[in-house]
Amino acid sequence: MNRFAIGYPFLALAITLGAACAPDDPSVTAPIESVLARGRPVAAYTSSDLGALLGANSSQANGVNDAGDVVGGFNPFSTAFAILNGAATTLAGASGNAEAISNGSPQYVVGFVGLPSQPVRWTIVSGAPSAPQNLAVLSDETGGAALGVNDAGAAVGVAFGNLFRRAAMWSDAGVQTTVEPPAGRGFVSGEGRDIDNAGHAVFVFFEGGINAEPARGFLRLASGNLVELTPLAGDVTTYANGLSEVQNNTVYIAGTSKASQFVFRAVRWTVDVTTGNILATEVRSENSHALAVSTDGATVGFLEANAARTPRFTAFLWRGNDLLALDPPKGARDGIARAVSPSGEFVAGEAAFGLSRSAIRWTILSP
Repeated sequence: MNRFAIGYPFLALAITLGAACAPDDPSVTAPIESVLARGRPVAAYTSSDLGALLGANSSQANGVNDAGDVVGGFNPFSTAFAILNGAATTLAGASGNAEAISNGSPQYVVGFVGLPSQPVRWTIVSGAPSAPQNLAVLSDETGGAALGVNDAGAAVGVAFGNLFRRAAMWSDAGVQTTVEPPAGRGFVSGEGRDIDNAGHAVFVFFEGGINAEPARGFLRLASGNLVELTPLAGDVTTYANGLSEVQNNTVYIAGTSKASQFVFRAVRWTVDVTTGNILATEVRSENSHALAVSTDGATVGFLEANAARTPRFTAFLWRGNDLLALDPPKGARDGIARAVSPSGEFVAGEAAFGLSRSAIRWTILSP
């Protein structure tokens, strides 16, 4: 199974002991084109080591908004953080992680805190984060995690008990609704990955426990109807990881189609939210995963190559037909882009510095 594009993002924190040796200042980086249309301008960008602001052994950025604010988690002690107006702050709650941040005012951050983990939402007003608000779990559930949030504070994620894991949605008031998988398909567990301001959301359902394959990605329309994101020819599994805002009555979905543990391709679906029809299915040829998508379809994720069974990662920005490698700051390697702001201006993720990993933000400077 893929360690990054499927399963619990909060369990995919690449926490490795070791002192960070990242530079303190952002560096302007020239992009590398994997695929680039002849004569088309190449985007310029900067990359910043946010881990240097945290002073932690290892960190990961999971969400970013149009203000460039970033949220994620860092070690030691599994602490949720936010970078707000360029300043780092920890988010209240023991043993936590922040998974996503909204736009607008106030801003909402969702994730989890505690052991066992409890789904929570922080509210940020004038740059000041609140204490975590517990999102409701049902009477037979012991915990969960919120993985995506919209500008009203509605969230999606997972709730669990001793023997089950359920796909869940929370209203802006924090009330939980279980999202049932399609009947008769053998799905026994699931989780929500992202939600937009119109109330559309993406989910993944599994035929076994969480991370068990085969699995299937779905778009859940605000009406409650499910749109299945079928695998590519010869593949067995799809994952829906990120969802755009509605534009011209359509949304983009970033995800992955898999044939096996070692064969997987980034996919960008375009869906009409009125009819539920899939209008386009765009596919990368490289071994790759798409994790998030902006309103206009700019998609981010990472390429994964294996040399002597050692994975190597390259963060990317996929716009139109162009795939641009996003280099991390000088001295770093193995970048992974996990989130993109709705405008497409900011990308967040992580990269390796020596033996540890550090949260990274890329700023896209030109089309």
